[in-house]
Amino acid sequence: MYYFEIVGHRGAPGQAPENTLLSFERAIRTGVDWIELDVRRSRDGVLVVIHDEMVDRTTDGSGRVSDMGFGELERLDAGAGQRIPSLQQVVDLAKGRVKMDIEIKEKGIEEDVVNTIKKNGIESQCMVSSFSYDSIKKVKELCPRLVTAAIMDEMPEDVEKYMDTLLGVDTRILMLSKKIVTEPFIGEARRLGFSLGIWNADTTAEIERYAAMDPEYLCSNYPEMLVEFRQAHSIV
Repeated sequence: MYYFEIVGHRGAPGQAPENTLLSFERAIRTGVDWIELDVRRSRDGVLVVIHDEMVDRTTDGSGRVSDMGFGELERLDAGAGQRIPSLQQVVDLAKGRVKMDIEIKEKGIEEDVVNTIKKNGIESQCMVSSFSYDSIKKVKELCPRLVTAAIMDEMPEDVEKYMDTLLGVDTRILMLSKKIVTEPFIGEARRLGFSLGIWNADTTAEIERYAAMDPEYLCSNYPEMLVEFRQAHSIV
């Protein structure tokens, strides 16, 4: 018997353009437990939801997110008539409906992210994640009660030292790329008290393989597949 919480990676990008309100709405209606979203800051200080440093891949525009005001970003077509949303717009859509994994994509926006979370009263409905230890540490300093997660796509040179460092700032969730997941590492992480997430399980074979590793969180670009798998195995 499996149990894992389903994370819609950038919403449900198999159904709608990634990191858009439509993608998040599709993920919520699919039945995910979490939506994962990427946050950057526009030139005029608005927190916006977009993965890349540049807008080129996901919109009809060109240029750096940080060089464009929110008005400029909002006018770009992110696919299917969708726009680049602000973090506040995503919170307005998701609050009370689904939990949010808010990934910090650039240093320096930690305080703005925390302030947005506090202003909306969603501390218990979200986690803040990052590849950057410095960002995680800053978030914990600003709001110790927030849940934080360390994202990993490669193994640190000294695994035990790295995990001890995370525990030192009360970060007890590891979100692991599937390319680095091994049973021995999972065993060691669990021994130290970490919860684990794996990203991204995008095929039936991957879902079966990584669900069998018993993660607390399983992420996918096709969260509808995870919902179907969980239903088929009578997982609550």
